[in-house]
Amino acid sequence: MLPKIAFMLCLFSVPLLAADEFTLYELQQPETHQFAITYDVTTTREGAQFFFNPIRPGSVATKERVIERSSGKELKFETVNGKDAKATGLVPADTSDKAEFIKVHLLGPVPKGGETRIRIFKTYTDAPSYTLTDGKLVFTRPLGIKRNVVVLPKGWELVECASPGIVSTDEDGRIRVSFLNDRDDRLPVKIVARRLP
Repeated sequence: MLPKIAFMLCLFSVPLLAADEFTLYELQQPETHQFAITYDVTTTREGAQFFFNPIRPGSVATKERVIERSSGKELKFETVNGKDAKATGLVPADTSDKAEFIKVHLLGPVPKGGETRIRIFKTYTDAPSYTLTDGKLVFTRPLGIKRNVVVLPKGWELVECASPGIVSTDEDGRIRVSFLNDRDDRLPVKIVARRLP
């Protein structure tokens, strides 16, 4: 069993608040291939009435819910394709027409010099990213934003982590691994865990 604060690698040169975006991945039991995601982000684009959160190819999103963080109010959302998203001018022009997004309706347009902070909840089912292999939990996923935390299911211990991270233990005994991506591209994360006796 890993100690409560296990190690910190190669993170000292990057500020902890390098970006406003933050993603929490809570792994369910690996036989389900599911992980719950909580994603915090602030949109500052003046006049924007929507926010688009991409759904990764191969992932099936369920249990979606969106709130405005400052008020706690529920926000309306829908799933749209890349073609519809591009029509708003809020996603890159080279986005595939077949891409999928959660389209969040903000309470009002983002004011000049202002911001809207939102939190998106969703659960992904993604067998290629998260599976049980030879009795071990394997989570493999490139993480594009700066701050990410992956929490193992209760009853599992970390045995391999392919990228530098901070390992700690939640109050309920679950192992969490915190990652800070200081790269210009995605951080290749691979976590392997084994079930405790």
